Amino acid sequence: MTRFPVLGLATVLAAQSLAAGTTVLFDPATPSTGPFPTDYLTTPDPMQHTGKRLNLPLPPCATAYTSCQETGLLEQLDGFSVRARLNVSFSGPINTATAAAGIYFVALNNLTAEEPGIHQVGQVITIDQAVWDPTTNTLYAKPYSALDQHRQYAIVVTDAVQDTAGNAVAAAPAFQACLVGMTAYCGALAGSLSTIAPTLGTQHLVAAAVFTTMSATIWLEHARQVVNAVAPQATVLPNGVFPVPNLAEITLNEQTGTNPLAFSSLSLPLNNTLLAGLGTLAIGYYLSPNFLGADASIAPVPSGPDLNIPADNNIVYFNALLPSTPKPAAGYPVVIFGHGFGDSRWGGPTAVAPTLARAGFAVIAIDAVGHGFGNLSTVTMVDNQGNSTTLTAGGRGVDLNGDGTIDSEEGCVLITPISYGMRDCFRQTVVDLMQLVRVIQQGLDVDGDGTADLDAGHIYYGGQSLGSMYGTIFTALEPAVRAAALNVGGASTVDIARWSPSYTSFIDDVLGLRSPPLLNAGTTFNQDYVLPGQPVLTVTVNGAMAIQDVLENIEWLGIEGDEIAFAPHLQVSPLPGMVARPVLVQFARADMTVINPANSALIRAGNLMGSTWEYRHDIALGLDPSLPQNPHPFLVLFVSLGGSTIQLPGLDALAISLDAQGQIAGFLGADGGSIPNPNNLSALLFGTNLFQMPTVLPWDFGF
Repeated sequence: MTRFPVLGLATVLAAQSLAAGTTVLFDPATPSTGPFPTDYLTTPDPMQHTGKRLNLPLPPCATAYTSCQETGLLEQLDGFSVRARLNVSFSGPINTATAAAGIYFVALNNLTAEEPGIHQVGQVITIDQAVWDPTTNTLYAKPYSALDQHRQYAIVVTDAVQDTAGNAVAAAPAFQACLVGMTAYCGALAGSLSTIAPTLGTQHLVAAAVFTTMSATIWLEHARQVVNAVAPQATVLPNGVFPVPNLAEITLNEQTGTNPLAFSSLSLPLNNTLLAGLGTLAIGYYLSPNFLGADASIAPVPSGPDLNIPADNNIVYFNALLPSTPKPAAGYPVVIFGHGFGDSRWGGPTAVAPTLARAGFAVIAIDAVGHGFGNLSTVTMVDNQGNSTTLTAGGRGVDLNGDGTIDSEEGCVLITPISYGMRDCFRQTVVDLMQLVRVIQQGLDVDGDGTADLDAGHIYYGGQSLGSMYGTIFTALEPAVRAAALNVGGASTVDIARWSPSYTSFIDDVLGLRSPPLLNAGTTFNQDYVLPGQPVLTVTVNGAMAIQDVLENIEWLGIEGDEIAFAPHLQVSPLPGMVARPVLVQFARADMTVINPANSALIRAGNLMGSTWEYRHDIALGLDPSLPQNPHPFLVLFVSLGGSTIQLPGLDALAISLDAQGQIAGFLGADGGSIPNPNNLSALLFGTNLFQMPTVLPWDFGF
């Protein structure tokens, strides 16, 4: 057992007497007092990758049922979130402007040597998104960016924090006693201060905590091993291959109801000019290991052992779109393209496929979990001679809430009884995409000539919106992906939902369905929260702190399937068996769906600033006010749904889309080696460059 006096208490502890004015409270057994998080609230567990498991105090289950259930699930994790929100409590008010100078994280030892890591031992990580709760004299804050997984960190509080009279805050007797105490946690905390001491400068330590981050990527790393053991058994549907130039009409018959059975028709536009370059559309399916239970969630397991091979498989349908140009000897290089939220493999992937085809790429796409409406959905193809063919469309939507209807994304977002958000939707979709790679690698013969049509040595990824989010995870895990283009994705999914006008209704549902409910503004909520990069916000809204706590726990519970945890592994810290991959990021200024702070958070987490391009919709709107107000779908032709048809925008919007698509095609065509300037058609029409490499990331909404 290491005792702290090896450094000398006088050199690091504040010199104030114990009777000094404001002190930092210290009670590692009580999360609300803290400092929290803390490894005091863990227990040894050899079944876990980190060797420990959380041991949190349960809230009263009779009066806080939902929180009790969430805590029970959190206790099965092997550490704290890689976006852990700290809290530090004081005996009285503080000058919040001094908090950032005296409260921060310090990186300690990584518990494995599996990856390079984001941080080095002793590195300081500043706090961000800090809020002050005056009712409890507690400061809450997030780390500036994502933390390493399975690493120990210290929370450091120094006397640079001042109270409202300008006096330095002091250490509490309980903290001083811990540093010379004999408990295992206090010994570990004292020992870690040898690493912390160099960060202090002339400051003195007044409180600290040590905590371990969870193994955020390990479940999917284990799932990748399962994928390698399950044969995909891919099949192109009989009568499922169509020459695109000979198609006159495509109509989706979407299953939107189960009780009673209901369908809705949607006609896809077939514009010969926009589709130029496409030669063949093939529809097929393959088998993929299914980890989802009947409630569309994945059961928790310890992070140490390998996963068992599931007893059943998903039947996953795909669309393959091949160029009209002659097939290369090895097959066409192929882009796996991920669609957006509420979309399907018939939407965004089809919109970008012609541009990619003209650059020589095939495109293949699947429906994400919960998308494509019900499994009774069909698609009807009519050719130029009037011949009609109807095939199953293989929708993956389910009536999860039992109301008899199937929404466009139902089965992807889990809200009740426990809100996992999109965690398991993303994880299962990534498993299905990894299996799709195996389909390509075993040789997919679309036209029946006995040879593979897709080049297994040149597989790329492209994704829009939701497809960019789960595509971030997929790219970090799949070694066959040579380069990836991510359009209007963001992180975390909780932050997108809490801020985006398109998705706050999901938070309304989450808070309203809790027991007890937490809506504090009638039928909606007021979180009284702060954007990144802003000064400390003093919370004044009743019920806001409870909402912030819930959203933090939901993010923590969902981090194993959140893109914010995987972005650092694209380049900065590749996972075992992986190498850094070229990544192009595109986002739009003033995006109303995936808000700019979420775009920026993903870029910062992955250190992707040098390969990021921003579409300046604010400039474009000033020059052409008829453009759609929301730039979110700028890559996929700004499509909008009008009744039973998809409506295309005007020439200006099409030029913007084609420029963005062309940049992706050029980037992937260069094998990720260079990023072309996309200012071509739009620059001619608008007389200025609408695409720019940002010099700073936007942390405001812009609308």
